[in-house]
Amino acid sequence: MIKWIFGLFAVLMSQKVLAEELYEPFRSLRSLGMGGVVITTVDNSAALFNNPAALGRIEGLDIHLMSLNFGGRAITTEDITAIENIDPNNPATYNGLFGKRFNIKANGDIAVALPYFGAGYYTDYELSLELHNPGYPEFTTYFKNDSAFVIGGAYPVGPQSYLGMTFKRMNRWGGNVQELGLTTIANANDIQAVMDQFQNKGQGYGVDLAFLTQVSAPLNPTLTVVWQDVGDTAFTKTGGADAPPHIPQNLSAGASLGVDLPGLDWVIALEGRHLLEPDVQIGKKLHIGTELSLPFLDLRAGYNQGYLAYGVGLDFFIFRLDAASYTEELGVYPGQTADNRVMIGLSIDLSFDANFKFTDNSGKKRKLKQRR
Repeated sequence: MIKWIFGLFAVLMSQKVLAEELYEPFRSLRSLGMGGVVITTVDNSAALFNNPAALGRIEGLDIHLMSLNFGGRAITTEDITAIENIDPNNPATYNGLFGKRFNIKANGDIAVALPYFGAGYYTDYELSLELHNPGYPEFTTYFKNDSAFVIGGAYPVGPQSYLGMTFKRMNRWGGNVQELGLTTIANANDIQAVMDQFQNKGQGYGVDLAFLTQVSAPLNPTLTVVWQDVGDTAFTKTGGADAPPHIPQNLSAGASLGVDLPGLDWVIALEGRHLLEPDVQIGKKLHIGTELSLPFLDLRAGYNQGYLAYGVGLDFFIFRLDAASYTEELGVYPGQTADNRVMIGLSIDLSFDANFKFTDNSGKKRKLKQRR
């Protein structure tokens, strides 16, 4: 079995030369803190957005009332000093910003899931700016907002084995890079003024397919394959001069092991993403993560594209606070151009067990035995 897993990775993972951040659909803070792994460890209604086959493991009712997450590139003391010295009327004061890439991310979602079925909505914003060209300063600016209504289901095809599918109606705003002059950025009163520089908007429809199986063996091995945005998700123009760029399809495969003990859960997972992109280097495709779950507290760590990641989750009845520190590779290979980021978030969940008895977020009750 282990040989089969690594054999699959070896066949599908070849190398690529692409100097840019890989596109990833909506990811939870739990996933970011675990090095980006998600498809074998996903639980509750989050399966709707990452692995619809995992909807087959839900045994009760999960109502995800909301999550709000915010973060971006970790700001250093040097960055703060450079920002404080800016005078919009004096271009020379921007010199401390040359070569620095600022990134801001925000997202949120709502969802409801029953055994074998779920529906939800998410929105995901990202804005990045990098000042270059001292002779004629310009900001290389990237902005994207993806939002989607998602409906999905799973079907049992064997003991603890499920096929899953989701349909998405997506709206995209931006998704490309523009060069914005120093004056444009300096005169912007807020982030919205920068976002308004991106006029292209579009609507499209996407499909995700998945298969998941759990093996009856010690440590509960779980194997899964997820094919997101099958055949690419293209957009029809709804605003601006052109339709936004399409979302490339993403084939992922993963495996996980875990234990479920009184008062303690532990899981470790290995995942390969972007397996249909032969030009992406192997190091940018690999993700490894682990999570130790105690009553009211989850501790996470992982390895994302060659960099360490950390995360923590705290439960307060139906409320949950999460935080993650991770790194995205912006260059061709791991170790070339690291972008260190942090994110924090608040979520509210109402969960019911298989007998539809209310459970809170304390300890193992919140997991509803969905993972194993």
